[in-house]
Amino acid sequence: MIRELSSLSQLDDLQRQYDAASLPALKKLRESLRRWSVDGDRLTRLQQWGARVCPPVMEPVLMFGYVSLLFVLFGRGRRAVQSNLRVILPGSSPLRNWFRAWKVFWNFGWTMTDAGRVRAGVRQLSWEIAGVDHFRELAEMEGGAILLTAHMGNYDIAGPTFAGKFNRKLNAVRAPERDTNLQAFYEKQSDRLGGEGFAVSYNAPGAMLGVELAQMLARGEVVALQGDRVMDEVAPVTAQVCGRELALPVGPHVLAVAGRAPIFPLFVIRSGWRRYRILSLPPQPVPVRERGTSRDEVFQRSAEAWAKVLGGVLRSHWDQWLEFSAVFQPGEEGR
Repeated sequence: MIRELSSLSQLDDLQRQYDAASLPALKKLRESLRRWSVDGDRLTRLQQWGARVCPPVMEPVLMFGYVSLLFVLFGRGRRAVQSNLRVILPGSSPLRNWFRAWKVFWNFGWTMTDAGRVRAGVRQLSWEIAGVDHFRELAEMEGGAILLTAHMGNYDIAGPTFAGKFNRKLNAVRAPERDTNLQAFYEKQSDRLGGEGFAVSYNAPGAMLGVELAQMLARGEVVALQGDRVMDEVAPVTAQVCGRELALPVGPHVLAVAGRAPIFPLFVIRSGWRRYRILSLPPQPVPVRERGTSRDEVFQRSAEAWAKVLGGVLRSHWDQWLEFSAVFQPGEEGR
């Protein structure tokens, strides 16, 4: 009996030694695999390397393979895009909706590749502006302004490209990446892309970013925000988009009221091979709080005005919306 207990004790010691030796290796393997996930940095690095070395004539062939593989493997994102498209373009057959979702992935692949090329120092993109008068109004006006956009086209590259047109600093706000390695990679590239007239601020949890943005507006600068997605601890406001309730970030509208700044809707559209269009729309006037109304009602009116613009753009450019989460609230298909 004593011998059996001694043997069991030795086995336990061996097991603990094995666990202690293998645990770091397992953690390292898990970390390596995670970096190859959709949210990791390895795929982005590989894609940017491919964008630099791939001959232009081979790009469509390789892009087709890359996008098709991503479309098959990223099932959660594929189903989310199909769900969103059923609201934006109601009444479509499942097969047609499937092909439309693939086109969203197709545009995603090209925009990521183009962004990687520019971040690597190869500036070969062509740009045009639709709504030049509204863009010029934003560029030439005095005082602070809010540029409100969506996850469409190459918005990350448009900022530093056009920052010099505003005659004052353009401050882009974005959420940090889930993967710290990818975040560090993007920050290093942003430092290389931006100049004195462009800066990126990250809306990290616990940061006092709202105060900083209000100060930027008070200095007469432009603040660029994305107004189509609620993430993490961002406060929401609900409005109708394409006939369905959608949670939108309330921050841009609070900032517009606090900073007495107009909102300029602006979207980036991929229009072809290495070609993009800036879609600049009429500005929303400064939200005004009337007697007898609450601040929340003012924010709601401002959000509803933005939601109407956003819905129209999504219907016209459904293949450009790079939203890979099912964001619409349950209900009947969009109207």
